[in-house]
Parts: sequence; structure tokens; C-alpha cells
Amino acid sequence: MKLSRYNFLRQYEDATIFFNAITCALAVVDENFLRVLDDVKNNSYDEKNYDAQLIADMKSSGCLIEDDVDELEQLEFYRNLSKYDVTNFGLTIAPTLDCNFRCKYCFETHPKGKMSSETQAALVKFVESRLERAEAFSVTWYGGEPLLAKEIIWSLSEKFLTLCKNFSVDYNAFIITNASLLEDSDVELFKKYKISGAQITIDGVKEIHDSRRRSVTGESTFDKLIDRVNFLLNENLSVIVRINIDKENIDRVDEFLDVLSERITHREELKIDFGQVSPFTDICKSIESDCYNNEQFADIMLPLYEKVLAHGFTVNKMAVYPAPRVNFCCVDYVNSFVIDNHGDLYRCWNHVSNLKQSCGNVNDGDNFALVKNYLSWIQWNPIKHPKCRECACLPICMGGCPDAMRTSNDKQPVCGAVKYNLDKVIEHYYEQLKGEILP
Repeated sequence: MKLSRYNFLRQYEDATIFFNAITCALAVVDENFLRVLDDVKNNSYDEKNYDAQLIADMKSSGCLIEDDVDELEQLEFYRNLSKYDVTNFGLTIAPTLDCNFRCKYCFETHPKGKMSSETQAALVKFVESRLERAEAFSVTWYGGEPLLAKEIIWSLSEKFLTLCKNFSVDYNAFIITNASLLEDSDVELFKKYKISGAQITIDGVKEIHDSRRRSVTGESTFDKLIDRVNFLLNENLSVIVRINIDKENIDRVDEFLDVLSERITHREELKIDFGQVSPFTDICKSIESDCYNNEQFADIMLPLYEKVLAHGFTVNKMAVYPAPRVNFCCVDYVNSFVIDNHGDLYRCWNHVSNLKQSCGNVNDGDNFALVKNYLSWIQWNPIKHPKCRECACLPICMGGCPDAMRTSNDKQPVCGAVKYNLDKVIEHYYEQLKGEILP
């Protein structure tokens, strides 16, 4: 028997806390637990000397592993199993790259035009060819502002649902929208076409939001977006309000949460999420000085979510608490693509409309599978990189954002926030749960 390389032990107050990055198990442990650890380290482990339930728990938590287990090999196995899985098929579709907002940090250029009928037909054929092997198909409607092309969303959704029915494939969809064009009548179509919810970005109180997320007409959108959030919640749809955070608006988050508390009618149903503003492309380089790097963002992230909880809103636990991951994002899956209005295929959301990063077009069939822009992303593997291979946070970070690594000056993996705030997160959940787990 040996100890996992991904064990963490931390002392808080009078308690010793255990965390394992493979299973994300968290526990308050006692002297009996620590005795087992010491005995394993000193090669004096004899299983019959300990409580059987304790040993079973230490094994199931990932703390104790058999001598012949290679955790890196296992991570790579499960990473490949997930990466090359074709039963789950995911598309992020931008039916237009045009937008009726001009957000100061946006990395897109917003060319005019919508997806043509010819490209829509090619996209449907592309989907059909992949549903033959799929069990689940998910779509995220994206842009630009996708509601500028509602008719395309409805039309494609109708065809996708028909295909999924024919192939007995589960279907679900979600939309990322500024919500300014959302009409009451759209909600029945959301429900009809299984668009289960929306992410809507509101960057702060009225003057902050309107200055950062500017309408092309110059009119304020703040009050309308609050109304649209309430409308969707009243219709029992899921809503995430995303607040994109940088140095410009960080100091007024509390004020904004106070406003939401007053004006959101189903507060307990609303999820709040925070985005890290980053200068992804040269288009948004002007805001670089206002951005937090990952280490800085890690310092502010947990206090931000604590504010959300204090105001009575919901957060996705996994937005803060680490989750086991074998892949970082859609880049890491062979059966996941971002598609723009011309039918061009990309691996990463940040690359939409940048043809140098395209790996093909829906009209190409499966020929794209051998092009460099496809294979190079699929073959990226942080487990092969010394910086990640030796890191105890690897199973919950998995190398960080692949695009950030490629665009970094040193071309090294860019560690995610969890690398820097894991101790604080463990302490936070200890404080949250100690009333339940301690006498």
C-alpha cells in the first residue's frame, strides 16, 4: 500500500483537514488516520492493525492506493477515454458574429451577416453524420449576439430535434446572450426547442454596466436586462448572471449584488458566476492593464462567491470547489466544435472568425480531422509537460487553458486559479461544513 501523490493535509484551528485531488474528497481526520499515513511512509503498514472502515474510507477517498497503481497512467487513460469518446457530441454555434453591443473587452470584430441557408444545410448534414455514433447531443448558441438570428436558431433547432428523434439521441441546448433582444414570445420557443436556460452578462450597477457593455444605439440596457432575467426565472428557465470582473468594477460588486437582491423576484433560483476579463486577442489589448492574471484572480474569486452566498443567491459549487477533471475544455474533445456563421470549424471559442485557427468547414465532411489545427489541439497533453506532471494539482487543473498556454510568452502551461487558492477553498468549505461533520 502507498499514498496518493495527490494528497493534501492542512491544519485549520484544531482540525486536520484531508483533501485528495483525484477524488476531491474532503474530510476532517483524526489521530488514527494520521497513524496510518505515518505507517505507510515508514513501511510499517499492516492492514489488520487498523479499523476496517477507516481503511475502506481511506481507499475510497483516494488517499491509499495499491503499490502497483500509477496515478499518472490512470489519469492519461481516463483522459484519452474522455477525449476520444464519440457518444457525446457538442457544438457551440454562432449563427451570426454581428452584435448590437460593443463591449469594451470583447475579442470579436462583429462582421455583418448571418448563416446562409446553404451553410445551414451543410451543418445539418454534419450533425447527422455524427449522430449515428452519438448518445447525447448538446448545443450552445453563441455569437456575436445569437438572438440577432432567431429564425436560424429556431430552424436549426427543429432539424436537430428531428434528427435526434430519428437516432434516439438525447438533446439539450443553452444560449449565451446579452438578452436585450429577448421577447416574451421567444420563451415558448426556448421550451419547444429545449433551450433550457441562458447566460446573461451584467457587469455591475447601471452606470458601470452601461459604460462597459455599450449598446450600439447608446441607450441604457441595464433595466431591460434585469427585467429579462426576472422574466426567464418566472418561466422556470435556468439563468446565470455573469459578471465579468476586472480592476475597473471589482470595488462595486457588493453594490450590484444589493441591487439584484432588491430587484430579482426569484433570488434563490438565480445563479451568479464571475468571468475573468482577459485580453484574448489584439482587438482587446487596450484593456490589458485592467485585467487580473490567474494568480491575482484566485485571490479575489473566493471572496466574490462568499458575497454571492451572503446575498442569498446560488452559485455552482464547482465554480469554487475543485472538481476532478481529465480534460480542461471543449478543445480536449474530438467530438466538440465551435462553428461560425460561415460554417468554419474551430477548437476554441476564442478563435471564432480567425480563419488562421480554423480546422475546416462543415462542407468538408471529415477531412478536417487530419489538418494541423485540429490534430495539434487534440494531441496537447499536460501530463507530458514536466511542470504539470510533477504538480499535485494536476487532476483539478489539467494544465489550465490550452489557448492561454499557446499565447503565453514562454509557451508554458498557465496554471488555473485552483493552483493558487486551493488552501483557501479547503478552509472555506471546512468552515461551511464543520457544523455538519464535527460534534
